[in-house]
Amino acid sequence: MIWHILKYLLSFSIPAFYRNIQIKNVHYLKNNHPAIISSNHPNAFMDPIAFSYMVYPPRVRYMARGDAFKPGLITKILQSIGIVPIFRMQDAGAEGVKKNNESYRIVYDLLKKNKKIMIFSEGICVQEKRLRPIKKGVPRLIFNAQQTIPDKEILIIPVCMNYSNPSEIGSTLFIHVGEPFSVRGKMNEFIQNPNAAMQKMMQEIYQRMLPLTIHIENPKNDAIFEKIRELIEHPLCLQKKLNPSNLEHLFIVEKEISECINIASKNQPEKFLLFSEKVSHLHDTIHSYDIHIPTIAEYTQPKWKLIFKAILYMIVFLLYKILYMIVGGFLYLPYFISHRLAKKASPSVEFYASFFLAFSTFIYLFYFLILFLLLKNFISAFWIVLFIVFSLSCIPLLHQYKVFRKKVMTLLKILNNKTFALNLSKNIDSILYDYEYFKSIIKA
Repeated sequence: MIWHILKYLLSFSIPAFYRNIQIKNVHYLKNNHPAIISSNHPNAFMDPIAFSYMVYPPRVRYMARGDAFKPGLITKILQSIGIVPIFRMQDAGAEGVKKNNESYRIVYDLLKKNKKIMIFSEGICVQEKRLRPIKKGVPRLIFNAQQTIPDKEILIIPVCMNYSNPSEIGSTLFIHVGEPFSVRGKMNEFIQNPNAAMQKMMQEIYQRMLPLTIHIENPKNDAIFEKIRELIEHPLCLQKKLNPSNLEHLFIVEKEISECINIASKNQPEKFLLFSEKVSHLHDTIHSYDIHIPTIAEYTQPKWKLIFKAILYMIVFLLYKILYMIVGGFLYLPYFISHRLAKKASPSVEFYASFFLAFSTFIYLFYFLILFLLLKNFISAFWIVLFIVFSLSCIPLLHQYKVFRKKVMTLLKILNNKTFALNLSKNIDSILYDYEYFKSIIKA
């Protein structure tokens, strides 16, 4: 019952939280096979929430850390929404680990009914652009499940959650589902040598998940990846005839950039360091002037066309700003309360998004209800509900406000100083040239 209520509430709150959310290969999940879904875990409870929203039906159950199951109401709620506890030695000690037998029984019963179970195979929740090693408990669960249910073929489905910024409202999420594979043909090897079979399975899962996510091998390169991505992502998309608004196309470009960084930083460390310094300098310059990079290319257009576009954009921007102030002002109080509560309740940054989503979903409902009760004697109920619906429907536009403002300001800067735009464009082309050089070394 609780799960069904939350499912409908999330159908409103998830699109409000994300600017764009997209899934690839969802058809791999739309079958009647029992399946264990092996996922990375960058964003705490937001991972299963967003995944459920995009995949349903079918309904997916999840395995989560057992220390979240406090006695009483919390445990009943977690069980009701399909979360199965799993206990780690470092969290619950030997006694806690013994409780896993009951959790495994629940998982096996669900798989017998052709249900799908999601496990977070890295065993840790960290916001970083890399895949961590798979925990040994994952292949153990997989093999034991197939051994317990020999009459069914259990599928293993690799999945990776790719956020542009996991903790930021208005960010994007690309869910990449990999091709399922079966463990049934590996059972003889497991029976003869369990440890060797589990080691091989850990490696296979890892290698199947690796292409589904951005993986920066050296954490020291995280920052430079973001800077390179921001500078050349859009021109690279255009160069490859990809759509920069399509998250799958952006992933293709970002994956290429990450692989280039991994190899170039190891094979050409001195040249890569010089390249990184060049990228950082240009990135800092563009940020200091608050430039919208895709708009820079418009400096090549005739002046009359730029003037016409600037006037049109300014009119739209003024209307946009009025809308932003009215709707943003109306929605600000519940946002502020949800934000403060989420910051206070989150034990780490990884939990902020899921706590904010939980608080805001109910605080906004309460806020709208209070407004309706206060205003219904003065304003027609129809107009109150209409304004609330209108405000909620404007949230995707609010996510785009800062980007559009930056685009307008960049266009005005181009009109004021075309030479400035020309120099920035040349510098970006230079970064692209250096990037292509590193790619050529990698291919060689």
